[in-house]
Amino acid sequence: MFKDKVQGHGSIKKLRNGAVVSVLTLSVLGGVSVVNADETTSTDATTGNVEVVAKDTAAEATTGNVAVAPTEAKSKTTPVAQPTEVKAETVAETPVAPTVTADQVANAKVVANQANQALNAQADVVASAETAVTENNNTVTDLGNQITEVNKVTPEVVAEAKSDQAKAKETLDQATTATTSVEKSLTDATTKEANQKDVVAKAESNVEKTASAVADAEKKVEALSATTDTAKLDQDVKDLTAKVAEGTTNVKSAKDSLDAAKLSATNKDQAIKDQKAVVTTAEGTVESSSKAYDTAKEAQEGTQATENSTKSALDEAKKGKVVTETVKVGEVTTVTADGVYLNKGVAYSNFTETNGIVTSQAYLDAIKALAKGTGSVQAVKDAIKQGDENGNNLATVSAPTSSAYNSWVKNMDFNFANTDATTKLDVNNLTDAQLTDLALFYTALLNDLRFKVGTNLVTVTDQSVAEAKKTVTSIFNTLFPDYKDMDGTQLEANGFWNSMSDPKTPLKYTGVSLQDTVKGIDSEDTTVIGQKPANNVSYENNDGRMQTMFDLKAKIFANLGNQLYGTSGQGYLGEAYGGVDGKRSDNFDLALEVLGLKGTSTTAGIDFGFTNTYNGMIDRAPSTYTVLGNSYGKAINNPYQTLENPKETVTPVYKDVERTIVDDAAVAKAQTNYNAAVKANQDAKSKVATAETAYNTAKEALATAQKRLADLVGGTVDIPALEKALAEAQTQLESDQASLQTAKETLALAKASATDKAKALEVAKVELAEATKSSETAKGVLAKEKETLEILAKAVAVAQTALTDARTQQDVAKTKFITASVKASDLADKLANKEKVLADLNSKLADAKAKSVKLADELNTAKERYETLKKDSNAKNVEYLRLATVKAEQDKAEAEVARLQALKDKADAIVAQGGVVVQVVDADGNVVDIVDGTKAVKNADGSISIEGTQYTLNNDGTVSEVVVPTAENRVSSAIANGTGVSNNNFVTTSYAKGFATSYYAGSYTDSANKSKSLPNTGEADSSVWAKMGVGLLSALTLGYFMKRKKTN
Repeated sequence: MFKDKVQGHGSIKKLRNGAVVSVLTLSVLGGVSVVNADETTSTDATTGNVEVVAKDTAAEATTGNVAVAPTEAKSKTTPVAQPTEVKAETVAETPVAPTVTADQVANAKVVANQANQALNAQADVVASAETAVTENNNTVTDLGNQITEVNKVTPEVVAEAKSDQAKAKETLDQATTATTSVEKSLTDATTKEANQKDVVAKAESNVEKTASAVADAEKKVEALSATTDTAKLDQDVKDLTAKVAEGTTNVKSAKDSLDAAKLSATNKDQAIKDQKAVVTTAEGTVESSSKAYDTAKEAQEGTQATENSTKSALDEAKKGKVVTETVKVGEVTTVTADGVYLNKGVAYSNFTETNGIVTSQAYLDAIKALAKGTGSVQAVKDAIKQGDENGNNLATVSAPTSSAYNSWVKNMDFNFANTDATTKLDVNNLTDAQLTDLALFYTALLNDLRFKVGTNLVTVTDQSVAEAKKTVTSIFNTLFPDYKDMDGTQLEANGFWNSMSDPKTPLKYTGVSLQDTVKGIDSEDTTVIGQKPANNVSYENNDGRMQTMFDLKAKIFANLGNQLYGTSGQGYLGEAYGGVDGKRSDNFDLALEVLGLKGTSTTAGIDFGFTNTYNGMIDRAPSTYTVLGNSYGKAINNPYQTLENPKETVTPVYKDVERTIVDDAAVAKAQTNYNAAVKANQDAKSKVATAETAYNTAKEALATAQKRLADLVGGTVDIPALEKALAEAQTQLESDQASLQTAKETLALAKASATDKAKALEVAKVELAEATKSSETAKGVLAKEKETLEILAKAVAVAQTALTDARTQQDVAKTKFITASVKASDLADKLANKEKVLADLNSKLADAKAKSVKLADELNTAKERYETLKKDSNAKNVEYLRLATVKAEQDKAEAEVARLQALKDKADAIVAQGGVVVQVVDADGNVVDIVDGTKAVKNADGSISIEGTQYTLNNDGTVSEVVVPTAENRVSSAIANGTGVSNNNFVTTSYAKGFATSYYAGSYTDSANKSKSLPNTGEADSSVWAKMGVGLLSALTLGYFMKRKKTN
């Protein structure tokens, strides 16, 4: 692409270290700047200095001691056969300072650091001197104040101090008396609180007793009011008897522990001996209760196993025996006829002047041969391509792609009989009548072809319409469960039509694929065909939610055409919009099934749904779902077709149904056995619970006995706690004894006559009422006593606060008294020794003043030394920073020289290999690379590719690397992919970096024969655009014309 016979010239100046800077000047050929780099060495180079200047420089950039003048950012280029030579000019060089080494910088840094350390050390010396001066000045002031105070001491002053001391003593005595009084008040309040706690404890015990009495009375009334299970009452008596015995033991143990504790105060050894006997008894109780507990658990395991086995036997009996019976589940109606005729104007195209799907005998013969196994897929494709009698490709006139739908329907110029073309309908909420009409339209078009291939006709039944609706609803609910059963208003209100990123009410989508969803709802009895006849740009404002019946029939026509001929006549239907049962269909399999040459479908239903997403929103171009199957019910009369001698064959449908036969007698017996086992297991569980409670209680009693023994041995006996434990044990025992008495009476009454039971019931109800009243009274007393306790507790808190305040005041008074006492004593001593004290203080003052002069001189000397060191430190730091800055600038310049040398070496290598040097510049016009222009390959979009990298050609002959549009570099997907804008009959498509193309999309008219054109809807010649990342547009291949039927 680039010629290599062009040479340019540059100037090169060398540094002392041997680095070379080459200025490459590009010549222009064919809009591309090229150069061969010839190295020349300037004879006037100055050591340590580099200056490169290109002619017509725009600006000069200076870095340290290296000055580089860049070439003009936008140099003019002239396409010529020979290169335009540009020679670099040299300019006078400026002398520079000698090169700074790293050692120089490091040494300067060490010297500066040493100076800084010396300065910091002297700062500490100055601070110490200042502190010494300040402290000595304070001493001078303090001594002066003391002398003044001593001179003021008189007998009157001493007398006043002693008077203050006496007053402080009086205040202290008053505070001490107040503290003693408050301490007594706190003791009284604490005692009252403790007594009230005992009252509350007794009230709580009484509440528990009365509550237990109520519970016992309720049980008694309940037992006497119904048919009583005496076995359960017997068990209750046994359990309570055991509990009373246990409680008696606990009371004895608690009493013994309390007695032992009291005895320990007078005879500790005997108390310990007695408590050891208690521990031994408790250990025996634990052992026996543990064995009883284990025995109860083993017995319950046996009753549990019996319950489980009887439950299994009962479940098995209830299952019964499964038998299989053949029953009639419905009827399928199959229609045949001696002739099938599509009624006039059902689907008439003014363009092709045909009614119904355009087909040919060649296609019908080829598809039948394919079904028999004697034909081929290619033969069917050839028949489609061969077209109708006028040579029109069958797919072009009957099976448009979704992107070409608009131009197709406009050119076909349809008339549909008895079809409203003005009233807009909600596609998402079509009535059963409308869906039935659309299904009848579809079957009429299909039956016209089925008759021609000799297969049974397809009918529409109420069930087939319902089956299609059910299918679409299932798909929708799986994809969008949050919107299940919502009407149009509710969908709108809940954000169904919003974006998934909407901040308020975003679209909620499961993310499940449509293909998998269709596979999940498909059954062996139906075939679900999902298609999108028109994409969203086919609708006004990209919104296909509202359409007329005319619009919907046109799309059903297109759907059937694609089912028969496949996409672009290739015999396949993709799975993107549901496909065939969620899968892709190939090799005209769908056509064979639709035509009845494969499968056994006899009915059809159609519905529409919004089941696809696009750019994070619901795609407002609806999908169409055709459901073929064998639905039950009577065929609905089809107004769009006429049948000659129709024959309906009604075939009953039978299915094997499993039915379960249950032996009621066996179930009843198993139920009785199970009930008995459950009761026995419940009783066993009750015994386990009782035994477990006894065991746990015994362990607790043992632990308590062992602790009390340890307390006796260690001398830490808590007699109040033992008294409380005894009281609680006695309360529990009394409650259990009352419950046992009630249980015994209930058991006796349960075994008595009906008359005695009735009388006992009345008595029990009276007792229950009395017990309830007593319980409520006890609760009231408890509440009142708790209130009193709360008041006393607050009184204790107030007394504690008062004591704290009194002790604080006492401490303050004591401190003031001590201070006054010290002051009085000190003043008395000073008065008695006034002359001696003054002489001593004056001597110390003279010494302090002399010291002040010496310390001031030392401070001045330290400050002078600090200033000297500061100047030295500043100078050395400045020198270090100067050297470091110069070194950094040198390093930067050397790096730039190395980069330029690398570019120059690469250019030399390209030239040496016979190539052409081309500069690669960045967005700011800086040269970032060198490439070989002879390796350039021109791309379809006008850019070039060199060794796998894509570049754009700049006006100055340089190239820039192409940035591929991505989400990361924030290039709009609409721009990157191309956006089509229609204006009258012209379509303009814009691509990345401003590239645009326009082409004519209107219909072609020949005035001589009035022939019309229809766009070819195939997808050929689209690969170049796909590689560029540009989406296909429906009208891209316009210009392919077909022939219209000749006029007779």
